[in-house]
Amino acid sequence: MKSESLDINEISRDRQVALLAAELNSLADVDLLLDKMLEKARSIVRAEAGTVYTIRAGKLHFHASQNSYLERLLPESEELPFTGTLLEIEPGTLAGFTAMNKTVLTVNDTGGIAPDAPFQHFHSLDSNNNYVSQAVMSLPLVCRNNDLLGVLQIINPLDGAGKVVGFEKEDERLLAFFAGHASLALEKAVMLRESIINTVKIVEMHDYTESVAHAQRVAKLAAAIYANWSARHKIPAAEREEALNILPLAAMLHDVGKAWIPVDILTKPSRLGMVDRLIMEEHVKAGARLYASCRTPLDRLTHSLISDHHERWDGKGYPGCPQPGDGRSRYGKTQSKGKKGEEISIYGRIMAVADVFDALSSRRTYKEAFDENLAVQIMVQESGHHFDPSVIESFLAIRPILKRVRERFPEKEPGADYPGF
Repeated sequence: MKSESLDINEISRDRQVALLAAELNSLADVDLLLDKMLEKARSIVRAEAGTVYTIRAGKLHFHASQNSYLERLLPESEELPFTGTLLEIEPGTLAGFTAMNKTVLTVNDTGGIAPDAPFQHFHSLDSNNNYVSQAVMSLPLVCRNNDLLGVLQIINPLDGAGKVVGFEKEDERLLAFFAGHASLALEKAVMLRESIINTVKIVEMHDYTESVAHAQRVAKLAAAIYANWSARHKIPAAEREEALNILPLAAMLHDVGKAWIPVDILTKPSRLGMVDRLIMEEHVKAGARLYASCRTPLDRLTHSLISDHHERWDGKGYPGCPQPGDGRSRYGKTQSKGKKGEEISIYGRIMAVADVFDALSSRRTYKEAFDENLAVQIMVQESGHHFDPSVIESFLAIRPILKRVRERFPEKEPGADYPGF
């Protein structure tokens, strides 16, 4: 009877882990997926901390980190200090050993690793943050063709009293099972992200000012603004998560319609005249047409965001809605009356803030980059005119991340290789 009871418990635990892994399949945004992957993997063994490394420029990148102990000590909006760090892929570290050998590595006492072992724990990272990673399990995340996507590292499993304990063999089996299924979800999300990045690259080849880095920055800013705005407005959790799952992907496509605009207008080294301006404004309609069929939630959000991101809170934006008797423009198109206030979708209102701030903070053919203080000052001055005041409030609330976003996605020379996800 005892062995039968154990079997039932094992089946129950396997099923729970399988369900946790299956929940990842619905996630499209890589950042959200990695956060959820880490959260769910930690829950399997009640781990205090963990990290997901992804491969960037041939190095291990701290893509997502969680640490219940350290996070309690951080001010709001602060990230763990090592998030974004790059490490060489070398067998001497625990994550590096796993990456190079594509094998699970479990160490229950990092302080007791033999000096002649083929790997060592990176103790300096712990000492810099007054933390001890006592028990560490590193698991490879691999594609179906066995290419390495990253490394999942789970740190310090806890017992019921909150004391750090070592990993058991069963923990290793369950986490390896979870990592295998999580890798499939990550592969799918990476494929979608890379497909969108490649679309932006096509626009970048046509208009070097519309860079992949700009698309990535505004995507990150838009997601952060929406997360704050939706919490302030008590948007239901399911609706918030659905939006945050696809908003970063849609945001990267906001200017895809520029592929239809003549290069001499896109790269003009001075302010545009009226005719050129009217031609430039056509990029919104051209981009929106690509997603007009609205077959999926991502299509619908992308269409809404592209259509509305140049509208203004005061109704003086474009392309607006055609109005009877508005007449004809010099370019031969029907003049439109801009949408106003909450006629503009919340995604368009948020995208307007993210896009304009990043444009102000970036070099353009007709101007140098503004420093952050001046750019923020301009954004605040336009609250109630160009921008929704409630969105500006959320923009100001996420100001601590503005510098980190630019550091994570710096501008590169036109045509430079994209470093990875």
